[in-house]
Amino acid sequence: MDDDTKLLLSEGLGRFDMEIRWMAHLDETNVLRLWRSWTGHQFYQAAVEQQAAGQWLIRDLAVEQEPTRYRGSLSEEPEQFDKVLVSVVNTLRRFRAGHTPYGPTPDAEPMPPAWP
Repeated sequence: MDDDTKLLLSEGLGRFDMEIRWMAHLDETNVLRLWRSWTGHQFYQAAVEQQAAGQWLIRDLAVEQEPTRYRGSLSEEPEQFDKVLVSVVNTLRRFRAGHTPYGPTPDAEPMPPAWP
């Protein structure tokens, strides 16, 4: 991930609308957390580590395993986490450009291309 994506995740994605399924935040210690928006349960946590100038790597993925909250397969989680992260980042990019689930704001920029 690049610096701009890291910045977006640092700004975070909070509860907005039922259309937005995930909340996300990258804290000042570079720990990324993702929650289900309608339950508030944290499902993912990972470290974000700088690799080179402007490039960041996600490592040490941890997945919620409480049986009353988690019914998935851990072997599928890296792929599922990637899908969730792409969804979150694309939502953040659309919001920054002025596009919400209710439509564009009056000063919206063109829809950004999909990430990554």
